Amino acid sequence: ALALFGLMGQVAWVIENMQLNVFIYKMFHATPDDISAMVAASAISATLTTLLIGALSDKIGKRKLFICGGYILWGFSIFAFGLLRVEWLEAVFPVASGAALGITLTIVLDCVMTFFGSSANDAAYNAWLTDSTDDSNRGSAEGINSMMPLVAILVVFGALMFFDLDKSESWTAIFFIIGAVTVLIGVLGIFIIREKHLAPSKENYFANLIYGFRPSTIKAHPALYFYLLIFIIFNIAIQIFMPYLIIYYEVSLQMKDYVLIMAPAIIIASVVTAFWGRVYDKKGFAFSGILAISALMVGYAVLYLTR
Repeated sequence: ALALFGLMGQVAWVIENMQLNVFIYKMFHATPDDISAMVAASAISATLTTLLIGALSDKIGKRKLFICGGYILWGFSIFAFGLLRVEWLEAVFPVASGAALGITLTIVLDCVMTFFGSSANDAAYNAWLTDSTDDSNRGSAEGINSMMPLVAILVVFGALMFFDLDKSESWTAIFFIIGAVTVLIGVLGIFIIREKHLAPSKENYFANLIYGFRPSTIKAHPALYFYLLIFIIFNIAIQIFMPYLIIYYEVSLQMKDYVLIMAPAIIIASVVTAFWGRVYDKKGFAFSGILAISALMVGYAVLYLTR
């Protein structure tokens, strides 16, 4: 279940976080401002959804319900992107510009998809993973889980090599296939996910929701919140460059075979990530985290200083 849901969830996120930007750029001639608006709207949706649904899953003591139900609805929302084609939109709405309407609907649908995806993955799946592990194996399990975004990039890019992304029918096929597989995984989860029994939280829902933001909670766990602050900065860095990475390769660097560069890097990174979970279990977060962040900083410096 860890491997299957971890991988499929990240395949769907790769489509959203990397390929959806290419889709809106190629199909509807979106500007960088349009892409920024979509990324921002999706980020707000994901943040609010994760907080609200995470607290709700605690309140009712259920993870599997949100994982499986969320994946099924997530798949249908991905499927809906396949219906966004200029010619179809102009046929249904003849007085509107197909490109402008396509940009608007893509952003709206992205928020809908993010709601289902964050409910299933960010809130419920990650909580289930924590419930299913302990201090002796959590790093190893998270190492495998953290491999999945990298493996998903490889899977998606490998599959997309067979499609001409300048054609709308290719995108329709891509969204239909990914959506159908995501629904299938959600149904399969009903049978394969073993859920640890959790007592429903007796605390008030809204009290549970704001617990982590209380000054008293922060004061009681200073190290945790320091690392969370660092993690925020880390994720800001990721979100600044990741949505534009493919467009940077294709447009700025005029590269056609960037997959041949990304593939070996991703394979090496996946192996290191799986191994690094064991380092975490033995050495702790500070040691493993400092080395990892230092490597990331070196990579950013190289990208900035070279073409």
